[in-house]
Parts: sequence; C-alpha cells; structure tokens
Amino acid sequence: MLRRRENSGLIHQQTRWSLRPAIVGVLFGMLAFPASAAKHDKTVAPEPVVRIPSEPLGYHPLSGFYLMSRSSSSSLDFIDDDHLLFTFRVPGLLKRLAECQPDDEDQVIRAIVVHLPDGNIIHSAEWRMHDRGRYLWALRDGRFLVRQRDSLSVVDRSLELQPFIHSDSPIRLVKLSPDNRLLLVESDLEKHTEEEHKRLIEYAALTGASPPREDVQLSIVRIADRSVLMRVRTLNIGDLPLISDGYIENLSARGDHWMVRYVPFQGDPAIMADVASSCRPDEEPINADVTFVRICSQRGDDHLLDAISLAGKRLWSYRLDNHYIWPTSATAENGRRIAFSTLRVSHPVSAIDPIDDTDLQAQRIDVLDVDTGHLELTQFATPILSAGQNYALSPDAHRFAVLRDSAIEIYDLPPEPGSPSGQ
Repeated sequence: MLRRRENSGLIHQQTRWSLRPAIVGVLFGMLAFPASAAKHDKTVAPEPVVRIPSEPLGYHPLSGFYLMSRSSSSSLDFIDDDHLLFTFRVPGLLKRLAECQPDDEDQVIRAIVVHLPDGNIIHSAEWRMHDRGRYLWALRDGRFLVRQRDSLSVVDRSLELQPFIHSDSPIRLVKLSPDNRLLLVESDLEKHTEEEHKRLIEYAALTGASPPREDVQLSIVRIADRSVLMRVRTLNIGDLPLISDGYIENLSARGDHWMVRYVPFQGDPAIMADVASSCRPDEEPINADVTFVRICSQRGDDHLLDAISLAGKRLWSYRLDNHYIWPTSATAENGRRIAFSTLRVSHPVSAIDPIDDTDLQAQRIDVLDVDTGHLELTQFATPILSAGQNYALSPDAHRFAVLRDSAIEIYDLPPEPGSPSGQ
C-alpha cells in the first residue's frame, strides 16, 4: 500500500469503479495541424535568445541503441524564468548494491541547476535509479517529483530529496493532473498469499514463465497535504485522465456515438460532449478547463483531435497525420500553452508494417495556444528522444526550451492574445 512517512491525516475512500484498460499510444500520431500541412518539415522558429552548449555541462548523447527503447535518460524543465533543471544519464560501470534486485537496470542520473542566460551550474547532485522508466515530473513553484523505484520524493532547486510517499509494492504508473495538484499512483496489489506468491516466483524462475500477475491499486493523492482522495482496486493498469477535482470518462451511447463526461470526486457527473467515433475515444486533459479528445474518423483511417472545454464547447479541431507517432507533451504551469512532441517516421505504422530505428526521421515539437489552437512555434529536437522530456515551457508560457544540436536553446514566444504587449 502507499504510505506517507508520517502515517497521519490520510483520507481513505473506497470506491467501486470500473476503469478501462490502459490504451497504448494515447493520442497516437498526434500533430497539431492538418495532415495535408505535415508534408513539409520546415522549421518555424526564430533564432534562440539563449544558447548554452551541453557538453561543458557534462551531457553526452546516448547511442542509437536506446532510440527505440522509449527509456528515460534525460529531462529538461524550467524552475523559474532564470533557472533550468537539466538531468541526464551518466555512463559508466556501477557497483552492485545490496538492495539491487535481479531485474534492476541501474543508472546514475546527474541533476544540475543551470542559471540563465550565462549557463553557470548553481547546484548539482547524482541520483541512482534502479530502472529506465520515467523518474521526474514537474510540480508547481519550482518543485519536482522524483521516483526511485517505488519511492517518490520532492525536490527543489537545492536538489535535496525530501521523502514524499513510498509503496510497499512495485509502482506501475505515475501521472499528474494538468495543474500538478493531483497525483495518480498505480501499484501492484497482492492477490496471492505470501506463500503462494513465493512458490509462483520460484516456479517462474525455474521455467522461464512470467512472474505472477497481481491486481492493481489505483490511488489519487492530493499533492498539497498527501491525502488520498480515492483508492480503487482494478484488474489492469489504466490511464485515468485526471482534471481539476475529478476525472474524464467516456461511455458508449449508441452505435458509433460516445458520451464524454466530467466526473467530480464530489458531486454529479456533467456531460461534456457527444462524439462520433469508430473507435473508443481517448481523453487527455491539458488544463483545468480544456481536454483533448481523440476520435477515429468514420471515413478511412484518419484520426481527429478535438479541444473541448469542461463546459462542452469545442474550441478547435485538427486532423492527425499518421506519419507521426509516440506523442509526448509539456504544458506551461499557467495552462495557457502546450508543447507537443511527435516522431516522424518514413511510413504509416501498422501491425503488418512495423518500424525500426532506421524509419525514425525527426522529433518535431509544436507549441500551441490551448484556447485557440494557434501554432506559436515549431522546432526539431536533436538527438531524437523517443521518451520525450527534452523540451519545456516556462511557468508563465513566455519561453520555450529544447535540447538541440549539442546545446540547450531558449526561445521567446510571441505575446499571448489579450496581453498588454500583444494588443
């Protein structure tokens, strides 16, 4: 179970709730402009206002071997307008520790606080990770969540890890709400007795079979006080679209129609939209008011992306280009802009026509206004990172950072509509 370092103040609410299985490739092939416009990969970006070479910081790109693995090996985030948090894997041999497990894939992550615009290193630290999964998430006010196996800590610019919560069983999924106030943690929940589990593990080791599958415990935690708002037992790992003080779900209505609704933790559900889709829609909340709903076109293989407000208003819509895969995103803390990253491949992907590393052509990042869908900037990251996190938006949405051409580049974004400088 999840526990705080201090076992007081926990709010435990058991809820019966059916969660659909995790959907691989949420917003698959997402690109924030019409497919017809995706044929020309021309950079739509001004010159960077700051350029900090990455090699003097100690960063060296990983080999192409890691390109298709989607493992996490680096991250780039704004702490505030004048500081970046840059983390990256430090290559080298590691001494095996007593707590290491047989399936561990240890790596050392170096974290540095970089001052802007001079690129000076203000603080640095090294963290030992026991796997290659995602290890860092931006919170609010210059704080970050760090995962080391099944423990989560909070860190600020001092880079001192402060214990947050710990799980007694393996953590399978960590996710934050768009406003970074709610935390979703999914971990194994034992359904065998300790003796049964031990026998199954021994059997798996002897025969090469898969380890015994456990149920999943889904916990929603409020970051501010670490109170548990909801705790649910499910059969599978699921991607729950958290938003504000609730979550988004879809229900089959009739035929190819689906009902998308907002379900608050307290109060009655509210219908957001009725959408027509030949596949089950995916929802990805972007801020407290806007959710992206991906639907499958009933004509051909096209996918459409609708930006829908919590009140049910369709703000803008785009057709998705099937030459782009594995989307990731980063949202400004104020929720006004979002950066989308997708990998361009040489051909559409299907079960009978898969891809390998030779098919990956570029990592494209588009910065858009959430309310209007207006494209503010396009840039390409190099080297390509299939897991993303090599780009960031400043908390006030005025700047964009990207790891590109052996440097950290900083770009000023156009004034937002309605701002004094944008009028």
